Amino acid sequence: MARNENTKHRNNHSLYLAKSGYGKTQTLRRRSGIEERGKVILWDPNKDHDADARYTKLSEFFRGLASAERSGRAYRVAYVGDAHPNHFEQWAQAAWSILDGNRLTYLLVEEYSNCCRTPGPLELERDYYHRMLWTQGRKYGAVIHATSQRPQLITKDALGNAGHIWAGRMDSKAARSVADEVDVPWQEFKSMEVGQFYYRAEGGDAEKIQVFTPI
Repeated sequence: MARNENTKHRNNHSLYLAKSGYGKTQTLRRRSGIEERGKVILWDPNKDHDADARYTKLSEFFRGLASAERSGRAYRVAYVGDAHPNHFEQWAQAAWSILDGNRLTYLLVEEYSNCCRTPGPLELERDYYHRMLWTQGRKYGAVIHATSQRPQLITKDALGNAGHIWAGRMDSKAARSVADEVDVPWQEFKSMEVGQFYYRAEGGDAEKIQVFTPI
């Protein structure tokens, strides 16, 4: 289980929210700050990211992660199987089991809305470890980076505990679900260009940034 609580870690949990094709994954790659040779655990059903090892079965992923952790070296271990909230809870339990407050562990989650049962709070009975990653993971060195093109479907626990939010082009329903979190009128998100995002850090004001310009 997670060990060596360290409350000095900053809240760098981050959400990258935008319609498909508008640059959320590219923004994650450019702005996440993930260490080049860090410990990275991926939920990546579409295989969008580089990994040292990919597993389609959770049982194989568990063994692969345990082996990578025992090696003492940097790693990028990915689960690329079926996306379902029940599977994500098991993935979250595996991630929680290796957290150590004496170091950072990056948790990279693609299409996070598929991991959430409802947009409401996570249920302790069904999503205990999922919830623990958002609410307690920081103290044990967890840094979550999650993308979604349907933020209206992601849990309030993620929106409420993200220290950084990058919000790009969205349709009306998605934009309304995010507007209050970044303190930007929802209509603004309907006219964003590819690679353009509003960025807001916890406690700060939103800033409009051209993260990249498509070729």
